Amino acid sequence: MTASEAAALVGVSVATIRGWADAGVIPAHRTIGGHRRFEVEELREWLNRRGAPAAGRLRPQRRTGLSLPRCPHLARELNARTEAIIDAVEAGYDDEVPLVVNRSTPPALRRSVLRFLRLATHALDSGSTASAIGRAELVGVRAGLQGDEGLGAVAEFTRFAVVVAAETEALVAGASDVEHEALPVLLTVLDGIGAALVSGFTGREVDDAVATAPPAHTPAAPDA
Repeated sequence: MTASEAAALVGVSVATIRGWADAGVIPAHRTIGGHRRFEVEELREWLNRRGAPAAGRLRPQRRTGLSLPRCPHLARELNARTEAIIDAVEAGYDDEVPLVVNRSTPPALRRSVLRFLRLATHALDSGSTASAIGRAELVGVRAGLQGDEGLGAVAEFTRFAVVVAAETEALVAGASDVEHEALPVLLTVLDGIGAALVSGFTGREVDDAVATAPPAHTPAAPDA
């Protein structure tokens, strides 16, 4: 997190958070470029040690995630279609149709789609949603600090999820070598990322039923 994000979560001014970081009072890190960065979990533990209640968005614990069938072939195919996925998300906007939240600039939208695609394909390749859920929750925390403007992150994920699901359906229906359970696994991954994103945005924990429920039954692969 940046100094301004950390200050908003802890409840002090940016000048105070910078001073504490420089004095070693609060845990902080420096990037290669010299910028201060803060880890959410370290801030939560720092507040707990001082008997201070953590801000709402610092309370949720990272979930262990689900163990799913690995789908490395689908992950590879989706990564190979990165530009097509970005183009499809951008094409979903129409200048004649009003939006509830402001539309991101093309570079910002591209970064958002790339972020969500990396989360999804990592979960598909590893067979675990743990990392994706933790990182998506942090994206939600950052979006929540922007107030209503942060709703754009949730809207962009929804558009991304629709496009990626459609791409996967096409791959499954075509002559691709993606795994036979690719679509239900992808949908489970997207459900987890979406729930964690909203959890971080609202400061509420992901529903246990969403975070820990087993994936829906998928039929066995047909005999060759």
